[in-house]
Amino acid sequence: FTECNVSQLLAEQDPRTHYERQPKKKISPTHFELVCPNIMILLLEFDAGDPAVVFIARSETEAEIWCQHLVAAQLAPTLQRIGLIRDELRNSTGRDPLDSGPTTIHKVEKPSVTDEGIFLAVSKHNLLTLVLGSSDLKGIEISLSCRDLAWEPESTPNVHIILSLCTPPDSGWKRVGTTEVVEKSSSPTFMKTIYLRSEPLNEKSRLQLELVDLRDMKSELGIRLGVVVTTVSRITEGEALELSVCDASTGLALKSPLNGKTPKVIIQARRCHQPSDATTQSECSITTLSTVCDNLLSKRYLFPHTLGERMHVVEFMGEPRLCFEFPVEYLKALIPREHLLYDSLSRIGSSDPRLESFRKERLITMKQTLGQYEAALRHLVDCSGTKFKPCWERANARYDFVPTNLHVNQVALTDVDGQIVTFHNITSVGAFTTCSRAYKAGGLFRQAADTAHLPSTYPPLRLSASQVALESPIASAACLLETSGVGRANALLYRGAGALAVLRSDLLGLVQRLSARDQAEPLAEKLRKMVVSMQSVFTDGLLNKPRESNAILEDFSTLSKLLSELDVLDKSEGTASPNKSESPASGSVNVAQQRANLIATIDKAGEQLLSCLDKAWDAGSEILWNHVFTGFTGLIRPDPNLEVGWNASSLIAEAERVSTANATVNVDNALTALSVIYDAFNYRHHACLCQALTSVLAALVSIVPHWNRTRWEQVAVCGILTQFEGLLSCYGNELGMIEDWAWAIEHLANIRIVLRPSQPSALGTDPTGSQRTTAVARKNDSYTICAKMTGVHECEVTVPWSSWTVAPNEIQARGRVRIRIHPVSFLVGINEQQSIAEKFDKTAVQQAINNQGYECLKAYFDRYTKHYGAPPRTPSNQDVCDVLANIHHLVDPPVRSKPIEILEYASEITQAFGGIRFTSCKSAKDRTGMSVTLEQIRWLKNAEGMHEGHFQTALQCLRQTGLRVDNVMKNTGGRKYAFNRLQLLYFPRLYRPPVGTYALGVAP
Repeated sequence: FTECNVSQLLAEQDPRTHYERQPKKKISPTHFELVCPNIMILLLEFDAGDPAVVFIARSETEAEIWCQHLVAAQLAPTLQRIGLIRDELRNSTGRDPLDSGPTTIHKVEKPSVTDEGIFLAVSKHNLLTLVLGSSDLKGIEISLSCRDLAWEPESTPNVHIILSLCTPPDSGWKRVGTTEVVEKSSSPTFMKTIYLRSEPLNEKSRLQLELVDLRDMKSELGIRLGVVVTTVSRITEGEALELSVCDASTGLALKSPLNGKTPKVIIQARRCHQPSDATTQSECSITTLSTVCDNLLSKRYLFPHTLGERMHVVEFMGEPRLCFEFPVEYLKALIPREHLLYDSLSRIGSSDPRLESFRKERLITMKQTLGQYEAALRHLVDCSGTKFKPCWERANARYDFVPTNLHVNQVALTDVDGQIVTFHNITSVGAFTTCSRAYKAGGLFRQAADTAHLPSTYPPLRLSASQVALESPIASAACLLETSGVGRANALLYRGAGALAVLRSDLLGLVQRLSARDQAEPLAEKLRKMVVSMQSVFTDGLLNKPRESNAILEDFSTLSKLLSELDVLDKSEGTASPNKSESPASGSVNVAQQRANLIATIDKAGEQLLSCLDKAWDAGSEILWNHVFTGFTGLIRPDPNLEVGWNASSLIAEAERVSTANATVNVDNALTALSVIYDAFNYRHHACLCQALTSVLAALVSIVPHWNRTRWEQVAVCGILTQFEGLLSCYGNELGMIEDWAWAIEHLANIRIVLRPSQPSALGTDPTGSQRTTAVARKNDSYTICAKMTGVHECEVTVPWSSWTVAPNEIQARGRVRIRIHPVSFLVGINEQQSIAEKFDKTAVQQAINNQGYECLKAYFDRYTKHYGAPPRTPSNQDVCDVLANIHHLVDPPVRSKPIEILEYASEITQAFGGIRFTSCKSAKDRTGMSVTLEQIRWLKNAEGMHEGHFQTALQCLRQTGLRVDNVMKNTGGRKYAFNRLQLLYFPRLYRPPVGTYALGVAP
C-alpha cells in the first residue's frame, strides 16, 4: 500500500464518516497513523497474478473477523479434499464418479428452507404457498442456555445458537431452528425454544449446536465461537445436559483466554406427547385451528413467570381456508342478483327522454361491471386450493375480493406436558381496499361525501357510513340504505326481482315438481313465503299498489286451495283401505286420472299467478327505477348559479378519476359520468365489504368452538363484538385506504350471520351399533367449513356439532341462531407519514373514526349491561367502565400525537367481552407484525403473569424469531421487516423492531 486517496477509501467504507478530501500522494505508515490512527489496512494478494485487493477495517477486532472469513472462504482446501475423495471413489468402484453417464432428472420445485421446517414454494398461480408437516403435539422441545462465554476483556458477546439435525442414513446437517440473540451476556438463557417434530427423529439422530457471536447487530456480522455435537438419545436421558463448547475444526474443548474456564451449553429437552384425553382444551384448540386453517405453523418459547418459574408458550399462525372460498360464494350470490337487476332494467322504458337516456347508459355500464364480476369469479375458481393472497398481489384486480395477507395468530400458554391451558387470538389482515382502482378520487367515504346533494364539511365529527350515505344517492343506492328514498327503491328492486325469479322457477316447473307425491304442502309453503315478500314490495310506501297486491293474493289463494286438495288426495291414497266392490286396478286408475286432472288445473292456476306477477312487477319496477334515476340525475346542477349539485364538467372529471384503472371507459356527458361513478362505487363497495366479511367469518369459525353456554347467550342477545385496529397513516394513498377500510367495517353492522350445526359424524355410534362415549365422539367430530350468502345482507356458517351442543336449549331447538355483527374501529397512524400528516393538521379522518369507534364501543357496553349487568374485568384487572372513560379522554380534543394507548384500551375491552380482534396496516406485514407481537406479550403479562421485568426481552424475542418474521418471509422472500432507521425515529418505542431485524427497501 503505497499510494491512495485515503479520504475517498474511508468514505466508500463508511458513508456516515466525513473526512476532508486530500489529493493523491505517497503516504508512509507513520503519516497514515497520524491521519487515521484507528484504521487497519489488509492487503489480499493472489498467487494467480490477479490484482491485489485492499480492505480497510475500523478496529483490530474487525480486522480479525475479516481474516477469519477470508481464510474460511478459500477454495483450495475444499478442492483438494474433493480431489482426494474422487480418487478414493475411482479406486473402489473402478470408474470416475463424474463420468457416470446420463441420469434421469425429475423436474421438481425446490423449496427454500427456513426456520423449523417451513418451506416456501410458488404455486401455478404465482401465489406463495407453504408446504410443511402437520403441527401435531408429538416431538421434542429443546431449551438452551450457556455460561462462561467471556472471550475478550471489557466485551461480552451477542450470542445466538443455530441447531442442525442429521438423521442416518443422511450425512449432511440440516438446519432446523435458531434461538434469539441475547445481547451483552456471557451466560445467556434463551427464551426461544426449538421444537423437533417426531417424524424425522430417531435415537441415532445427531444434533449440532453452533454458537455465533454477532459483533455487529446492524449488519449481522459475526464469528463462530464453537460447536456442540450430541445425540437425541443423550439429551432425553435426564432433566438437563451440560456439554462443553468445542472448536469446529479440531473438536477439542475450548477454554476462555480470560479465566481459563470451558464454555458450557446447558440443554434441557422434554418430550411432548399426544394427549390421552380427547376432550382437553389443548386438542380442541389444535383441532379447531387445523380445521379452519391451512399451513399451520408453530413456535415455542420459555418466558419467566412472576412466581419465579418459566412459562411454556406456543405460538400458532395459519391461513384461513375461507380466504378464497368465501369470496367465491359472495360473487356467486352477487352476480345473479345483478343479472336480475339488469334484466329488470332492460324490460322497462320511460316516457321522460332524459331518464330513458340514462337507462340506456346504465345498461351499458352495468354490462361492463357484470363482466368484471364474472372475470373475478372465474379466476378465483381457477385458484382452487390457494389459501393466501400475498401483499404483492394487492393491486391485482383479479384478487379484489380477497383479503390481503389474512392470517389467524394465536399465542397460547401450555402446561408441562405441552397441552394448551389458555390462548388469545388475533386476526391480521391488510386494509380492506381495492388498490387496483387507485385513489385519485379518494376512498369510499370521500366519494360518498363528494356525491352528496349539498356540500358539507368532510370529514364530519363522527365518520358514520349511514350518515354520510344518507346525503349521497350514489352511496345510499349501493348500500341499499332503507332510510334513503333512493336506497330503499334500490333495495325493493333487489328484493322484488329476487322473489319473482324464485316464483317463476317454481311456477314454471309445477307439473314436474308435483309428479312426485307429497310435494304439494312444502311447495305451497315456499310459494307463500315468496308471495308475502312480493306483497311487501307492492304495499311499500314508494309503490303503494294495494290493487296489484290484492290481485296477486287472490290468484295465489286459488292456487293454494288446489295444492291443498292435491295434498289431501296424496295422503288419502296412502292411508285409504281397499274397496272390495272395485278392483284394485280400476281404483288406482281413477285416482291417477283424478290426480292428473288436478295437476293440470294447478298448472293453469300457476300460469295465471305468474302472468299477474309479471304485469304487476313491470309496472312497479318502472316506478322504482324512475325513483332511482331521479335521485341520480338530481346531482346534475340545473342552474349554474345554484350551489346544489354538480355541473357537467365536474361530473365528467369525477368519473375519469374513479375509472382511472379502466382505460376502456369513455365519458363524454353528464349521464354517462353518473353511471360510471355509481358502478365504480358499487364495485369498490362490494369488494371491500367482501374482504371485511371474509375476515370476520375466518376469525369467527376459529373461536366458536371455544364458546361456552354464557358466551352463546351473550352473542345471541348482544351480537358479536368485532374490534378493528388500524395502523395506517392519514397521508397519500393510505388516506384512501383508510376511507375504504372504515367504510367496509361500518357496513358490517348491516350483516346478519346465521349459525347452524354441521351434521354429527355417524351420530355417535361405532360399527357394532353401540353408543360411543362423549370423549371419542368429540375426538372424531370433524366438519367441513361451509359459509355462503343466503340474502343481500345475510350469510350462513356451519359450526361443529360438538360446539352446537354447548349452546342453550332454546337455540338448539330452533336449529339455527341469527346473530348481528357489532363492528368497532380505532385508527392510530404510527409511521413517519403520520408525523407529516400531524404537522400539517391532516388527521381529521383519524379523529372522526376514533370518535365513531368510541360511540360504537359504548353502545355495546350499554347493551351488555342492560341485559347482564357489569361486564367481566379486563385482562389487566381493570373495570371496563374505567377503561372506556380512558378512551373517551384520549379521543376528546385536544388529541395528542399518536395516542397508541387507545389501541391498548380497546383491545382490553374487547377481550373482556370475548370479542374478536383484528389488526391491519397496508399489507398486514410490518406494522401489523409489531402490533400483533406487542399484544401477545401484553396478554401474557396481564392475563397469565409473565414477569414484567422481562417484557421488553420477550417482545424482542418474539419479533426476532417469531412467526411474524415467517409472515414477512412469505410476502417478501426475506426475513427482514421493511423499515429503515429514519422511519423508526418516528415510531412509538413499543412498535420499534429489534436491531438487525429490519432493512431498507425490502420489496415483495
